[in-house]
Amino acid sequence: MIRRHVVWLGLAIGLLSGCSEPPYPLPDRNATDVRAEEERLATLLPLELLGGPGTCKVRLLGRDGSSSFAWAHCEATGPGVVSGVSTPVRVDGDRVTQPGDGSAYSPSVRRMFPERLAEAVLGDDTRLRP
Repeated sequence: MIRRHVVWLGLAIGLLSGCSEPPYPLPDRNATDVRAEEERLATLLPLELLGGPGTCKVRLLGRDGSSSFAWAHCEATGPGVVSGVSTPVRVDGDRVTQPGDGSAYSPSVRRMFPERLAEAVLGDDTRLRP
């Protein structure tokens, strides 16, 4: 009797996991165009996100036409000052959009990104970070 319940439980778990959606597909970081876009964003973002000089590590999450979706981790250092930000961003040409704070975070992420990417960002998918 117990063995039969274990078998049914295993089948149910297998069926449920088989129905789940695969993780959001990320661009191949070995591709020349992906590396070039990550480098472009890493140069653009410090001024936009930090308001001055700094360094950014960037993970390109996808593209749609002239829009790039990325996660940026940026740091500014100066005499006695260290600050930083780690955030998803949408870049349209040179215009950078980042999500709102607090209760505005989820709705703004949903406006900024395609649906599956927004869900991955909101699910705190650590694969998305540089």
